[in-house]
Amino acid sequence: MVEDLENGLIWWSTDRATVGLVVRDGVVVETAPYARRWAQGRDAREIYRKGERQEGVALVWVPAAEAEAEQA
Repeated sequence: MVEDLENGLIWWSTDRATVGLVVRDGVVVETAPYARRWAQGRDAREIYRKGERQEGVALVWVPAAEAEAEQA
């Protein structure tokens, strides 16, 4: 489990779909329309733990500092 899920992006991928979950202050604040109802407003650690336990889910945590550096 990634320790610091405060600000950044959770990249959640399965064989059926891939979605980015934007995290601010440890809470999912934005995502694709088909995942909003499920994810928006939820604790990022809860979602990440669920993905780790679920078969067939690939997770990547991209901290905000890394994402901002790549855009520059």
